[in-house]
Amino acid sequence: MMMKTGNKSMFNKTVIAVAMMFSGAAMAAESTGVAGGTITFNGSVSDTTCDVTTNNGSDFTVNLAPISLTDMGTTTGVVSANNKDFTMSLKNCTAADTATKTLKITFSSSNLSDDGKYLKNYSESGAEGVGITLTKDGTTAVPFDTAFNTGLTSDDVSGTDGVTLTMHANYYNFGGSAVTTGKVVTDATYSFSYD
Repeated sequence: MMMKTGNKSMFNKTVIAVAMMFSGAAMAAESTGVAGGTITFNGSVSDTTCDVTTNNGSDFTVNLAPISLTDMGTTTGVVSANNKDFTMSLKNCTAADTATKTLKITFSSSNLSDDGKYLKNYSESGAEGVGITLTKDGTTAVPFDTAFNTGLTSDDVSGTDGVTLTMHANYYNFGGSAVTTGKVVTDATYSFSYD
């Protein structure tokens, strides 16, 4: 579906981030049976004027490596250890007019933290003090609920060859030294727009 508002075209796509697990090295003596983690991003583009594919088609899985309590640290913020990149290939995305436009992406979620910095864990028996954030470079969080400049233009993505947008999923420590082990499950949606 393509919505036009002034000079903006919106491409909607849903991301579902599911089943991320988190285990700590401090659990060596007491195992919880958590061996790793997975984030699954499911989505489709309803507007046929833009082709978006991901790591393995329109649906894909990103496996985050387990992270220890030591690597989570005791400082709140983005954790660069064990971040995992994922890609989206964009092509045939024509703008409403021929002027070069900036391609932006907006990430949103009903699981967004009150301060808007990370996606909250909604696993009932999951890790505490840890969430997920998204970064462009593996270290600096991108804003949620705000159109973020991808660094791409309509000229980059309008052709048939396409271009790849790389993003990273990072653990986010909001509990300081009170982070506990367990699963992390969350989800988000994203949409592309021209500006």
